[in-house]
Amino acid sequence: MTSERTPRADYHELFDAAGRPLAVLVIARLDDHPIGAELHVAADLPDAQVAAAQRQAEALLREQSDPAPPLEIVRRNLDEPTDAPAAAVKGDETSAAHPPREQRSAPHRLPAWLPILMIGLGILLAAWTFADIARGRDSQNAAREGVLSMTDPRTVNADEENALAAAAATVTPSPTPAPSPSPEMTPVREDSYCFWPGDTLSEVAYNADITLEELLAVNPGAEAKAGTTIRLPKGSTLPADWEAPRPQADALEDLPFGVSGYYLGRDNRTKRVALSFDVGFVEGNEERMAMLAERGIRGTFFVLGGAVENHPEMITQILDYGHELGNHSYTHDNFLWMTADEIQWELDFTEELTQAAYPGATTKPLFRAPFGAIDDEVIAVSNQAGYQIIGWTIDSRDWTEEINAEQLYDRVVAHICPGAIIAFHDVNEANGPALPRIIDYLAVNGYEFVTVSEILGE
Repeated sequence: MTSERTPRADYHELFDAAGRPLAVLVIARLDDHPIGAELHVAADLPDAQVAAAQRQAEALLREQSDPAPPLEIVRRNLDEPTDAPAAAVKGDETSAAHPPREQRSAPHRLPAWLPILMIGLGILLAAWTFADIARGRDSQNAAREGVLSMTDPRTVNADEENALAAAAATVTPSPTPAPSPSPEMTPVREDSYCFWPGDTLSEVAYNADITLEELLAVNPGAEAKAGTTIRLPKGSTLPADWEAPRPQADALEDLPFGVSGYYLGRDNRTKRVALSFDVGFVEGNEERMAMLAERGIRGTFFVLGGAVENHPEMITQILDYGHELGNHSYTHDNFLWMTADEIQWELDFTEELTQAAYPGATTKPLFRAPFGAIDDEVIAVSNQAGYQIIGWTIDSRDWTEEINAEQLYDRVVAHICPGAIIAFHDVNEANGPALPRIIDYLAVNGYEFVTVSEILGE
């Protein structure tokens, strides 16, 4: 006996930053589960306002369903143009989707076309929903389970390697992976490769079984610079399947080391990435830790000692959600301006505060220098204190005021490659909404999430 399924449509009016009507979001549901959504905007609505409405709609959909249903933007020719002014795109997209109480309650004139549009959409959406039922559509079946590898790094002969393995093995509860997003929601792009020191463009083309001309056609002006990303044309042999031997890195010291530290994983052919975060104390950080754990992802959090001193609970939060710790100094001052004794104190005091906050916890052996600023003295003192300096393959640049969520997302996904270490910071207006999209992109494109210790230790 087949149970009856109940279709319905929900309507959500979206507002600009001034609290005035901007667009209408229509969500189709089966048994209260969202199966699709349309964002209806006026045909003459400026692109900036459409983009603002789209961000609001996507945020609302993510709140209601994981994975969120696909969103289609519909421009409609209407007798009366919308009277909504240009939206304030820059700023917190979440607050634009949910204006402050005083904005939501402020009187505003609804566009004359809105009630007519909503009635018409109800009729159209009902027909669309029942047609989908007849075809047996159920978007839940498209969701794939995310997979997290908890394999500890293999042991090699260097003392630092043993320390990395120990750090990777200090795992608290293993999070339950959340369903991965549907490929229909997130783009699948060309595969990519990050240059290992000594690689050449010709070698990469040969290993990928393509011509140099084909490689340069999708990477105009490319140079074989260690740690940079190159895209592989469709039809290329994937790096994981290349016949050439993988780079030899039998000890940590054999890994690529640049101006900010170790910046690329030991295996730059298998689709694995490490999400790393340089953090002080921001209210949204714990929510981010929980979100990562719910998706089955372990991140690496480089903590500031000054923040730990004032908020020792942050260490408990990081470890209880199953994440990894690293040292990011006490003051976040530039180490290039410090004496050896001052550098030593920054590292030691942050470690001392971490142990006091959570007995048995340690930031060793991972250290990321503030601003990525290092020289021979910083390296020597850090190594003597029991740390290895960690850089990054991809700087999200979420620390700049100029970048917004869309630009941040585009920047990160454009440089993704196997073995990459991605650097983020405290939750902010740009990376807050961008990070879940980046994770969705990586999952759909076949990447596995590991910690910094794991990506350097295997």
